[in-house]
Amino acid sequence: MLKNLQDLLTELKQLVTWTYLDHPAETMIEGISISSKEIKQNFLFVCISGYRHDGHDYVDEAIHNGAIAIIAERPIEARVPVIYCKDTKLALAELASAFYDYPSTQLRLHGVTGTNGKTTTTALAHQLFDRLGRSIGLIGTLGITYAGQTFETPNTTPDSLTIHRHLHAMVKAGVTDCLIEVSSQAIAEGRIFSLSFDTTSFLNLSHDHLDYHGTMETYAHTKAQLFAQLSDSGCGIFNGDDPYHALMRSVAPPHARRFMFSRHSSTADLFGQTEYDRLIVRMDGETASSALPFQEGYNLDNMLCAISIIHQSGIPLQKITPHLSNLSLPSGRLEKVTGISTPIYIDYGHTPDAIEKVVTSLTTRHSRVLVLLSAAGERDRMKRRMMTDVVAVSSADFILTVHDPRHEDPQQILDDLADGQSAELARFDEREEAIRFFCERMVDYDCGVLFGKGHDRVERIQDELVPFDEAGLVRRFFRP
Repeated sequence: MLKNLQDLLTELKQLVTWTYLDHPAETMIEGISISSKEIKQNFLFVCISGYRHDGHDYVDEAIHNGAIAIIAERPIEARVPVIYCKDTKLALAELASAFYDYPSTQLRLHGVTGTNGKTTTTALAHQLFDRLGRSIGLIGTLGITYAGQTFETPNTTPDSLTIHRHLHAMVKAGVTDCLIEVSSQAIAEGRIFSLSFDTTSFLNLSHDHLDYHGTMETYAHTKAQLFAQLSDSGCGIFNGDDPYHALMRSVAPPHARRFMFSRHSSTADLFGQTEYDRLIVRMDGETASSALPFQEGYNLDNMLCAISIIHQSGIPLQKITPHLSNLSLPSGRLEKVTGISTPIYIDYGHTPDAIEKVVTSLTTRHSRVLVLLSAAGERDRMKRRMMTDVVAVSSADFILTVHDPRHEDPQQILDDLADGQSAELARFDEREEAIRFFCERMVDYDCGVLFGKGHDRVERIQDELVPFDEAGLVRRFFRP
């Protein structure tokens, strides 16, 4: 790519507060980066203030590596042109969109948000799009996937530069639709600021990330901002059974279409119910049915949302339903450990609501259930005891441990989870030892579930990424 710096700067509009530029029209930019180590000759370096590092501290390294201009928020000393902006994260989003030729307007972009279910919903919609002949891309917790390739990402929603770079590649590869999981942090930090969405979907809202947002009200209003980015012909899709759906609807532009799915209101645009082992859906006077691909009732919301996305992309219900019975859950979402006879599941659940739904589903089907419950370090401490409470009031027995402690003391995490009660069978500050004990005790149970890691294959200890194969450990320790 090669872009004129002056043309790129026109996209920043009121974000620019002051510039030091002699001849911007003559300055050609060959790339943009937020990492000084990735800067090459004739690159633009954007200084981003992160959780642990501040890009302003790495300007000299960026210039040494070839940066010919800097975007900054605060005064810096540099021997190349500097453009000062009110918010470099928003500036990065605008620059990335322009540099990569506004790729979100060249395909259909489908954003999905909610406390729980984003990964499952986008995975189900991805499978449906693929089976219905659409060329489909996916950006989310499990990585970025398109054209037979998968790229790892550190966050559910990557930074705006990564998003636009891959959307541009998708357009070149002939991708027509892209699904993207949208986290509340990504919205708050401007990672999706310059994207144009064809559909935006709301699943649910429950306690999570209050260490970041402070209150549920702030958390909800942050989520709602996704719906302000619908395109002129876009459609907002809402779970009518969640009380926060009214807030989400109110933020969508007046011209945007609105579509509601529900399991409880027959007046919804898409109404879905289970009857015995079948899913029955009704829409626009039509009724269709399919064999249920999952036993867990809570995944019905995710399936209805996925159907809604596909339908709003121009595909009729009667073409969608024949494919529903063959859908599968993504990695780490109530994923059964293979190679052993007793049903033991690995699940990514890390919120009270998600954990409660999984435990309720398992205890309904099995009389003796064992749970390995954990919390991550340097994440919302307020929800820890709430997670324990929902398991403690169930009929399941449980063991407490930690995952991804980062720089937090594992004993503090365990203390927050227990918070004075002693209903757990045991507690371990090392997850591998907890799994060993869990597997030894499974001789007394019909079913077990390990919460926290899901699809993840590393443990985050201090600043290290330690390989961690949870399913492999279960197979090693389990003795039927």
